[in-house]
Amino acid sequence: MLSKQQTEEFKQRLLKEKEKTTSNIEQRDTDYDEGELSSYDNHPADSGDELFLRERDQAITDMQEDMLSDVDRALKAIEDGTYGICKVCGKEIEIERLDIIPETLLCIEHAKEEAEQNENDANSRPSEEDVLDPSVTARGKDIDGDTDGFSKVSDFGSSDTPSDQEDGIDPTRS
Repeated sequence: MLSKQQTEEFKQRLLKEKEKTTSNIEQRDTDYDEGELSSYDNHPADSGDELFLRERDQAITDMQEDMLSDVDRALKAIEDGTYGICKVCGKEIEIERLDIIPETLLCIEHAKEEAEQNENDANSRPSEEDVLDPSVTARGKDIDGDTDGFSKVSDFGSSDTPSDQEDGIDPTRS
């Protein structure tokens, strides 16, 4: 069981983490204006960079908001007097674990179980998998024998060199 002094130390660490995370979220700069009046004359890579930066910052913000909710739950557990006790089995959480992850409410065994459940959860799969067609192979052909759009266009020629061919043979030297 945690002593009052240990609990107070963890509370101070959690409050400090909450303050730091809240400050990071508030200070996040979300202005991605390229300074152009129109995006018509911009290179497509400029738009791609902007999109990447927005997605990255959104992912960081989501991660920090998750951390903030974990910290709030841990602070609530301190108020309730249940901090340091696994919310699933009721056993004490190892002090070493709390020292590394003070916002945790699970013992190591139940944290592993929760991670495995989240890993196997169908809702945690990438959204791209909802629209990708698994019948298309890496060779550019569908299972029914039709070729994809690129293969049809490449029949008219491409900038491929002989080394880009599957067999590595230059058809012009036969």
